[in-house]
Amino acid sequence: MFVRRWIRDIRTATKNMGPADRAEYIAEYYWYHILLAFLVIGLLALIVYHVTAGRRVVSFACIIVNETVDYERDSALSGEFAEALNLDPDRVRVDSDYRISYTGHEQKGNNESDYEKFFFGWSEGELDAIVLPESFLSYCEEVGGELRAVSEDGAVSIPLRKTKLQGRIRDDGNDPMVIVFPADGLHEEETAAFAEYIWEG
Repeated sequence: MFVRRWIRDIRTATKNMGPADRAEYIAEYYWYHILLAFLVIGLLALIVYHVTAGRRVVSFACIIVNETVDYERDSALSGEFAEALNLDPDRVRVDSDYRISYTGHEQKGNNESDYEKFFFGWSEGELDAIVLPESFLSYCEEVGGELRAVSEDGAVSIPLRKTKLQGRIRDDGNDPMVIVFPADGLHEEETAAFAEYIWEG
């Protein structure tokens, strides 16, 4: 509607002008209309990209809480897990960028958004495996986090020192790291295969 009116107004105002004068008139009086049109087109293209090709589909997500952030290690682990689970490497996510403080534990360099990101991801089933300190596991259970049992006796955690990840992720003797599997994790088959993989040997 607006575009038709603008075109009609431009035609009326420039009917006796040559091409150069017409272009100059449009540039002078309608530049903001042109800018607005490009912004709208760009925004629509961005939305379409994010909904289609830009949206990263994850087939397995493992996060590491309160450890040194190491993107190189995370990338290497992503590749190893993808190969072990026979998944596309682009669909496996390992992320150590979670610095979380909780009751009784103040984490240096913590970020409040990491706390929210962590529990939102848990509630939405986005987290399949979590490497975290025992004290934080206790906190998660206190606030209602439900976990999958990892053995017939009902245990819900695997000590990091008893897995293939020992030595790859720092383990504090005073607050040992464990691996757990949220009950709401969406990728049950991949999670079971991962648990078997890290226990091998």
